[in-house]
Amino acid sequence: MLGGGLQLALIPAPLIAAALVVFALTPRQARAARTVAGAGIAATIALLAVEAVFLNGSGRIETSLGTPVAGITYLLRLDLPGATLGLAAAAASLLLLLERDRQTREVAALLVCVTGTTLAVLAGNVVMLVGGIEIAGVGTLLITSAARGRPGRGGLVAIGIEHLASLGLLVAGVQLLSVAGTTDFAVIPAGAMGATVAGPWAAAGVVRLLSPAFVPIRGSRTSTAAWATTGAIPCGAIVILRLREAAAGPLPEQITIALATFGGVAALVAVAVAMRHARLPVLAGRALCVVAAAPVVALIGIAGPAAGAAIAAGVCSLMLVTALTPAWEQIGRGRGGTALAALALGAAGSLPIGFGITALILELSATVSIGRPAAALLAALGVSGCLGAAAAVRAAARIVTRRDDEPRARYPSVLATAAAVVSVVAAVVPGTVATSVLASLSSGGLTEPIGAAAIRATAGDWAGGYILVAFVIVAAGAWAFATLMGWALVTPPPPDVGPRSAPRAVRLRVVRSLRPLAIRGNAFLHQTDDWLVVQPQLLVVLGGAIAMILLVQLIH
Repeated sequence: MLGGGLQLALIPAPLIAAALVVFALTPRQARAARTVAGAGIAATIALLAVEAVFLNGSGRIETSLGTPVAGITYLLRLDLPGATLGLAAAAASLLLLLERDRQTREVAALLVCVTGTTLAVLAGNVVMLVGGIEIAGVGTLLITSAARGRPGRGGLVAIGIEHLASLGLLVAGVQLLSVAGTTDFAVIPAGAMGATVAGPWAAAGVVRLLSPAFVPIRGSRTSTAAWATTGAIPCGAIVILRLREAAAGPLPEQITIALATFGGVAALVAVAVAMRHARLPVLAGRALCVVAAAPVVALIGIAGPAAGAAIAAGVCSLMLVTALTPAWEQIGRGRGGTALAALALGAAGSLPIGFGITALILELSATVSIGRPAAALLAALGVSGCLGAAAAVRAAARIVTRRDDEPRARYPSVLATAAAVVSVVAAVVPGTVATSVLASLSSGGLTEPIGAAAIRATAGDWAGGYILVAFVIVAAGAWAFATLMGWALVTPPPPDVGPRSAPRAVRLRVVRSLRPLAIRGNAFLHQTDDWLVVQPQLLVVLGGAIAMILLVQLIH
C-alpha cells in the first residue's frame, strides 16, 4: 500500500492505459482488444481489492490532486461502499469480455464505462462525482453505437436523459458551494441539504437506477441493459449512498414524499407493463428491472438502519437482475440456454429461487417500520412484488414452450450465468453471503446472520435458504403429481392452422362496433342544436342571471 493517498490515483490508471491502447486498434484486432482490456480491468480489480482489505471494514482513504479553482478540489476518496460497487462493476465488465463475439468498439465502450464508474466510486466531492458519471454516460452512448458505428435515436435519447439528470447533480453542487462553501461529502453541514439540493441530487441517482427502462432494445447487437451493470446502475447507487451520507438523516419532507410516491407509481406501472407484455420476455424483463429498482427509489429519503439495509439489498438485487438480462434477451443454444433464461426470469421476478426475494422482504420490512403513513407505499410494493412474480412465470413459460426453428449459434451469456449462480447461492445462504455484502454497503443496517440459511432484520427473521428448499420440494411434488394425472403444467402454443387475421382487420372490426354509438351521438347533437336555434331567449336569460349575480356581489 503506497503512502500519501497516491494509491487512489493509481486505481483507474490501468483502465485509462488500456482504453488508449484499445482505441488505437483496428476492428480486426478484437482479440487483442479483449486481451488488453482484460489485463487493465484485472489490474484495477487487484488494486481495489488490496485497498478494500486495508480499510478493515470501516474508515476511508482520501487524497487531494490539487485545487485548480477556489473551492473546487480534485478530491479522491475510497471507503467500503465505493470499493464494493467498483469491484462489482469491474467484475461484470470482465465477464462481458469473456464472450468471444466482442468487437473492438464494444471493448472500448466497456472500458469507458468502467473508467467512469471507477472515478465515480473514488469521488470525494460532488465535482469529481459529476465527472465520473458523465464519463460512464459517454460509455453508454458508445455501447449503443458500437454495432452501426453511429449512435441511434434510442442511444441519443438514453444519454440525453442521463445527461439531464447529471445537470441536476451539478446544480446541487453549485448550491452547496454558494451555501456551505464546499462539496466534500465528509464536511457538508446537515443544514445545507435543503430541498433545492437534495431534490436534484436524488434525481441524478434515480434516473440511472431506472436506466433499463429507456436504454435501447432494438438496433443494438448487445444487451444494453446488462451493460448498465458496469456503468449506470453502480453510478446511480453511489450517488444515492453519498446523498444519504451527506444528509446524515432524513431528506426534506417534500423530497421524501415525492420519492416514495414516484417509487410506488413506478412499481405499479412497471408491473402492469410486465403483465401486459408477458408474452414478450424482452419487454417483460425490462419491466422487472424497474420493479426491482422502484423500492430503492421509494426508500431513499427514509433515514434509519432498516432503510439503509433495504436500499443496500435493493441495489444488489438490481445489479443481479440487470446482469441476468442477456439470458432472455439473447437466449443461448440448446436446453441450457432455455433453462438459464427461465431461471433468470424467475430470479428477476423475486421468486424464491434468487436473491430478489430476500431483497423484497427487507424492503417491505423497512416500509412496515415507517408506520401508518407508508401504508399506500407498502400496498404498492407488495402488489408489484406478487404480480411481478406472476409475470416472470408467464414469461418463462413462454420461453420454454415456444418453437424456435432458427438454430442458435450463441452460447449462454457468461455474465448471466455467473449472475444466476450468485443469485441462487445468495438465496440459499443469505446469512453467510448477503449480510457481508449488505454490511459493506450500509454499515448501520440491522441485518445479522442467525445461521447459514437465515438472516435477521428489523421485522423479524427471514429463512431464505429453507424457503428455497421448501419451494423446490413443493414444485417437484406438483410436477410429479401432474405427470401422474396426465396434466400439462405448461401447455405449448397451438399450431397455426390458417392465416392469421391482419391487424388492420382487427382495427376495422373495432371501428364497426363503435359505429352505432357514433350515429346515436351524432343524432343527439343535431337535436340539441335544433332546439337551441329556436330557444335564443334561454341563453339570454342564463347570461343575464349570471351577470346579475356578479353585479350584486360587486354592489355589496
